[in-house]
Order: sequence, then structure tokens, then C-alpha cells
Amino acid sequence: MEIIRIDTHSKWYPKELKLRDDVLRKPIGLCIENDDLSDEPNQIHFLAIDGEVIIGVVILKIEGEIGKLRQMAVAEASQGRGIGARLVAALEQFARQQGLKEIKMHGRHYAVGFYERLGYTRTTKPPFEEVGMEHFEMRKLI
Repeated sequence: MEIIRIDTHSKWYPKELKLRDDVLRKPIGLCIENDDLSDEPNQIHFLAIDGEVIIGVVILKIEGEIGKLRQMAVAEASQGRGIGARLVAALEQFARQQGLKEIKMHGRHYAVGFYERLGYTRTTKPPFEEVGMEHFEMRKLI
């Protein structure tokens, strides 16, 4: 397994969209084709790949000195193997190299523990609704 960075012109991008759709959208009755993806060329896409298969993805959106972690997804069959933590570490390392000071995100309620183990803290209480489920804003100084 390796972590790579891609852009939206990569051969990997359609496969990335499929993984995000399968893990993040379909389970809640949504379809990634209905998402506004127009800003994605301006964002940094990190993939975990195993041979020719994408097993994880996370996206970094740079907003001044703050990065926004978005669209974290690991294929169901690959969950629990540390892939998500490795993706986040790659994103944070890149963000530090770019001079960013902090990473923020909107974490789904069931993923809060995962992000807390990686050093993120909740900044919103109570949770807010996004894509039909509870989320918390979370942040980490890097």
C-alpha cells in the first residue's frame, strides 16, 4: 500500500469518486454525481492505493493558513488497518510543508473518536446537521 497525491486530471480521479460515492454517499441515500465538484481541481487529493485499487482517500482544501480535511473514506474491506490514520498523516505533513497552521473538518458523529485519537478536538457542541446526519467541527494545530 502506498499514499499518492493526484489531481482531477489523473486516471485515478474517477476511481476516487467511485470510492467516495460507495463509502460516503450511497449509505445515506445520496449520489456523488449530485455534489458540486467544481472546486475540486483546486484541492489536493491523497489516495491510498494497493496495486491498481484505491482503498482510501482524503482531500485537503487550503483556506489561507488553515487546511480543511474533506471526504475521508476508506474502503469497507480495508477499514481497521490504519489506512485512515496514514492518509491523515500524509495530509498533515503536506499542510505543514505548505506553511499551514491548523487543520479543520466537519467530522461525522460516528468518526469523532477516530479523529480525537489523531489529536483533533471538537469545537462545536451540540452537533450540527450536514448531509442528513450529525457532524462536529473539529480542529488540530499542526
